[in-house]
Parts: sequence; C-alpha cells; structure tokens
Amino acid sequence: MQGWRLIVDGRCPSESNMPRDLALFEEVARGSLSGCLRIYNWQTPALTIGCHQKGFISHDPGLEIPVYKRPTGGGAVLHIDDITYSLITPLKGRFASGITETYAVIAGVFAQALKTSGLDVRMGLSAPGFSEVCFARTAPVELRLDGVKLMGAAQLRRGGILLQQGVIPRRVDSDLLARTFGPGVRVSGILDILPEFRVREFIANLKTGFQERIGLFFEEEFFAPGIDSW
Repeated sequence: MQGWRLIVDGRCPSESNMPRDLALFEEVARGSLSGCLRIYNWQTPALTIGCHQKGFISHDPGLEIPVYKRPTGGGAVLHIDDITYSLITPLKGRFASGITETYAVIAGVFAQALKTSGLDVRMGLSAPGFSEVCFARTAPVELRLDGVKLMGAAQLRRGGILLQQGVIPRRVDSDLLARTFGPGVRVSGILDILPEFRVREFIANLKTGFQERIGLFFEEEFFAPGIDSW
C-alpha cells in the first residue's frame, strides 16, 4: 500500500479543525495525497455535532459554548482535552469493505496501540436505545474501558473516499460535561486512568499497528511543536 501522510497538529483553534479535515479530504479526493492520518487537540472547549443532527441544546441553557457541525455522522461530542483523529483514504484495499468492517479494522489498530500504551480496552457491546450524545451510546466496533466507552467514531463516504473522525478524551471536566449533557452521561479521560500516558508513545504504537495490521506506512510526517506538552 502506498505511503500516507501523518499529521500531528497538537492544540488547534477549535473553529479550524473541521475545515482542516475537509481540506485534507479534498486533497485525497484530487489524488494529490494517497491517504492521511491527522491527530489533533482543541485549544478551547467546543461541541461538535453529527452532520445529520439539526442542532443541539445544552442541558444548561445558560451555557455558552461554540458548536461546529462535523462532516461525519454520529452524536454530539464535548471536546476539552482530547486525542481527536481524522483518517482519510480511498475506499480500496483494507478499506474497500462495508462500514462496519472498516470501523472494525480501524478500531483494531487503535485498540492495539492503546493496549501497548497500558490501557486494557475492549470492543464494546451495543448500548440499548438511541441518544443524541456520542458517549451515551455504543456500537459493537467501538472501544470501551472498564465498561465505559473510550473512543467514539463516525464516517463520511463520498466519491470513493472515506473520512473517519474519532475522539478519545484525555481529560474530562465533569462540571462542564454535566452542564452540556446532563448528569447521566459517563465519560472517562485516559489521563485519569493512566497518568503516565504519553501521546508521542501512543502515536508510535499506532504507526506500528497500521504497518503490522494493514501494511500501511507513512511517507511524510509532520509533528507540531510542543506535542510532548499536550
């Protein structure tokens, strides 16, 4: 498989993250980029909602937080301090199969990287019912840790190109979470579970997983300054 570009952007202005992912999607669609894995964080708290959601009303009507629509589906996500990723590729090779199968392939790589980093994640069972909140529902191909959803993901498929966006919380602000979604949503941050977790080590484990499981390697790599201080 031809090499991809790895982009580790660090903390980015929250309003720029969705346009950045879409710009990379267009690069792959034009053929100027074989594929891309982008990993990033958020400078300020923000809410993203799925492309099919009409909008989102916070549990606390007095809460002022910017809301951005994702090009992918899924439910509302509160971003505070995350490992957020976008994976963009033509629908070929290991990514040529259906939605559930490609979710499973990508989740398997992330699961291996998280386990190597010291987190015993498992594929999740489906949670009953439907919720407009991403972390209040679980699909079988999503990752859980100690019974709590750890990674959410959603896809866009257009013109033979796949965009998968996903998020793993690093730290959780319980007060802001409750004001946004109400008291019933449980979200765990990986630094609350494993304080010695390091982003750069996790990314190295991801690179190994993509190569071993999919035969994918990265020809170009970009690491933003300060990544070690995430």
